[in-house]
Formats: sequence, C-alpha cells, structure tokens
Amino acid sequence: MDVPIDVVLWRAPGPLSSAEAAARYAELRASPLGAFDPAVAAFVRELRQTSPDPASPVSWNEALTVGTDAVIVHVVWPGRGLLDLVALLAERHGLVSYEPARQVAMS
Repeated sequence: MDVPIDVVLWRAPGPLSSAEAAARYAELRASPLGAFDPAVAAFVRELRQTSPDPASPVSWNEALTVGTDAVIVHVVWPGRGLLDLVALLAERHGLVSYEPARQVAMS
C-alpha cells in the first residue's frame, strides 16, 4: 500500500518537543526557502544518492523542497520504510525531523 510521506528536517541546538517542532514547521511553511545550511546540504546529497527500493525509483528533485536551514520530504512510497531511511540520515547529519501527520518530532 502506498503511503504519503511528509517529513520536515532542520538543524536545531537540541531536542525539541512535538509542540516546538509543530511551531517551527508552521514557520517554515510560511517562509520562502533559500540557501543551504551545511548539515541540510549533506543530508540532501546523501538522500539523493540513496534509494531504498531500486525497483521503485523516486525523483528526489520533485520530492524535496530545500531551504536555508530545512528540507521538506514529500513523496508517496510503498510502506513506511522510507521514513526509517530519512530518520537515519537525519540523525547522521544532526537534523531534527518532524512528521506533521503524526505530530512526532525526532532529534
């Protein structure tokens, strides 16, 4: 079953509560996106080089909205396996990830 996935990632000085992450998500949705934070750029480079299922290629150019200090991943994917990949890469690059549908923040 295909699952719509929306995850927002950004660099933060420490762990955030889900309420703090929701507030930051609202700010990002209202702001224009621009140049890269180095951690965001590294995350995007690594994600674009990775596909969890070679039989179902994703166009990362269409699935990613990249901004000054954040990236939004929006894609429809079979199952939730892509969320695990995004969470792993976010942790590796020191980014907070927020899943608006479940209102869950991970740091």
